[in-house]
Amino acid sequence: MFVIYSMTETTNNEMSEGMYLDAMNQLKELNEKREKENEKNKEELMQLKKELITCYGIVRLLDNLNENNPLDDSPVEVKIVIETLRDYLSQFVELNILSSGE
Repeated sequence: MFVIYSMTETTNNEMSEGMYLDAMNQLKELNEKREKENEKNKEELMQLKKELITCYGIVRLLDNLNENNPLDDSPVEVKIVIETLRDYLSQFVELNILSSGE
């Protein structure tokens, strides 16, 4: 646990050089820990975006196969689910991935 000294803890309301350095080192360690967590979260977010884009591509392929095969005996419900999923993923990818700038 990090303890940051306050000025009221000293007898004359002045922080000694050692206390100041100790506090700054603790802040530095805390900042480095947060930066590592932030970098890890960015990498995980990028991986999730890649996975979602891959899923979107597969659904688009299914939709194209469905449209281009008039002799297909697939039930109408399956075709509707594919189209609905493609529309939903298309909107989601456009709003949350392509427009995010990352």
